[in-house]
Amino acid sequence: MSKSLVQENFGAAAADYAASAVHAKGPSLARVVELVAPRSHWRMLDIATGAGHTAIAFAPYVSRVVASDITGEILRQAQKAAASNGLTNVETKYAEAGALPFPDTSFDLVTCRLAAHHFGDVAAFVGEVWRAPAPGGTSALVDNISPDAKIRPDAPDAELRDLVIVYNAFEKLRDSSHGCCLTLSEGL
Repeated sequence: MSKSLVQENFGAAAADYAASAVHAKGPSLARVVELVAPRSHWRMLDIATGAGHTAIAFAPYVSRVVASDITGEILRQAQKAAASNGLTNVETKYAEAGALPFPDTSFDLVTCRLAAHHFGDVAAFVGEVWRAPAPGGTSALVDNISPDAKIRPDAPDAELRDLVIVYNAFEKLRDSSHGCCLTLSEGL
């Protein structure tokens, strides 16, 4: 996926993204906070923060949040949202998901929600998610997935391959910066 295409698409839609109910209040947001059970002393990194919804959801429960993204307009929306929520422990930083500008083991929690399907190099992103947390740290990833045998156990392999192609093609029509949604099997 082209970094400039992602920046162009999300920059133009920054205010809409900030107001998006799916991103701001979707059920996955509360669920990821619940599952992670954040601690008050944690330092958190939110990769591809978008308008900062995940960073803002965790901020009341941790000591410090770095909300990172590659799009300036989106980072300004995240800053604005943090300020309007009275959060003083959230800072924004330009950072590419596959090449984070932070030392190894800098964070207790690393999150990425509804964004990895935009990344051109998912392997580099995964490497960064592995490197950034301190020993004993936590990583939480939420993203869309393509259908596979775990979701459709009775579907023949050829049908599953076609479903993945059709699903990702549809997503690409809906959002030209879409890269690829992995299947559960690929993501594990």
